[in-house]
Amino acid sequence: MNDFKKAEMIYASQLETGNLNQIEELAKQVYRSPTDNFYLQGKTLQRWSTSMESMNDFLRKPKAEIEKFQLLRIKNIVDNAYRNVPFYKEFYGAVGYVEGGISSFSDFERLPVVTKAILNNFDDRIRLSDPDLIGSAHTTRTSGSSGKPFTSYRDDDYIVAEHLHLMRFYNSCLQHPLYDHDWIYLIHHAGLAFSSLHGKYRTFQLPDLLEETPLGEHLVFLRPRLLVTLPSYLPTILKYKSELALSGVEAILTNSESSTQLERDYYSKALGVPIFDEYSSEEIGMIATQCPHHLYHVAEDNVYLEILNADEQGFGNVICTGLSNELMPLIRYDHGDVARGMSGHERCECGTFCTSLKEINGRRDDAFRTRDHKIVPSASVLAAVDDILVTPDRTLESFRLIQKSSETIELLTRYVGKPHKNMPEILNELKVRLSVLFGYTIELRHQEVDALPEQKSYKRRSIVREWKYN
Repeated sequence: MNDFKKAEMIYASQLETGNLNQIEELAKQVYRSPTDNFYLQGKTLQRWSTSMESMNDFLRKPKAEIEKFQLLRIKNIVDNAYRNVPFYKEFYGAVGYVEGGISSFSDFERLPVVTKAILNNFDDRIRLSDPDLIGSAHTTRTSGSSGKPFTSYRDDDYIVAEHLHLMRFYNSCLQHPLYDHDWIYLIHHAGLAFSSLHGKYRTFQLPDLLEETPLGEHLVFLRPRLLVTLPSYLPTILKYKSELALSGVEAILTNSESSTQLERDYYSKALGVPIFDEYSSEEIGMIATQCPHHLYHVAEDNVYLEILNADEQGFGNVICTGLSNELMPLIRYDHGDVARGMSGHERCECGTFCTSLKEINGRRDDAFRTRDHKIVPSASVLAAVDDILVTPDRTLESFRLIQKSSETIELLTRYVGKPHKNMPEILNELKVRLSVLFGYTIELRHQEVDALPEQKSYKRRSIVREWKYN
């Protein structure tokens, strides 16, 4: 069968709109990832059927076995990076590293920490183990919450592994694992790698949730078992409490924005379903997921996590080493977030020995507010910037959005070359996108700067609200 015929066989999950016009219009706005193809769907489905049990078993391994696994992966990743990635050859060579130099975690933790700023000083090809793959690799270029665009490169194996970790998390939030005919409902600007796996484990995505969206009717139509969304959308979802119950949604999962346990507990009780939070990133992938006992457990078959420079309360900088991406290794990478770990290696009541985090204070952007004081999701604002400014334009070095009033937003940019479009065209696209999120037309002002003003924060912020509403 040729590739065209195979592409035709991909289940069109976004057509399942229930004949609801507003749902249909939003569904059309969803970007379909190049990873969402017949070949990778099939590879992931096959891996899931053969590895689901062993992935679950990993979470319950004794701590010594988890550490043995991680140390072996770290040795291989560091040596491969030193041997094959020019950046690490230079970076580690400067501190006297020699191949085979890691025999313990303490050896590893003597290696220097890498930051996004350091990596951005090097050409992309210098950061890859095989520069010949730069044209065919899967890429993502995002701003995160720092305002400094960064490009990540992944191969097929990484994409598959990342989706498997997501599937494992989904199952952990349910009383019974997902059946292959179940629906997952995604209210998020960022889609999954796959809309389904050859028609199984189907996902329907809305890129944003507007006030007039007939969410309740559509939930009852699709009857998904999981709802995945941004914390900012929980107040709107609360309006559809009755329909949520009728639809059979068993759990809600949140990600991409900071939210407190108190906030999640409130909406969990109000909606009558448990809410679990996920900690992940474009650069590393899955980092940690919440269990029913409100602890975040590190996905230690995907990442080695350190917390450095902890204060008296236990909060320190999150340092991640990805264990799945050998094409573009990120080793002792300062993630820019702050978290508080748990001391000791006791088994959690959920059954896992994986490292536990009590609290994560990452992605601390000042959420924008509408004139009637409703939150505009920071993740959706950043997604608009990524789509319109960051992804298509490698000359944008940094940016910041500042809310000056209920109707006025200022955009600060620093370019190192000519923008990919005329600035009036860029500003108009961004204005339209932000106005949709606010629910009314906003004024967008632009200022080109030589450098972004520093913020009094543990990391540079890209979304700042100066407007103080009464």
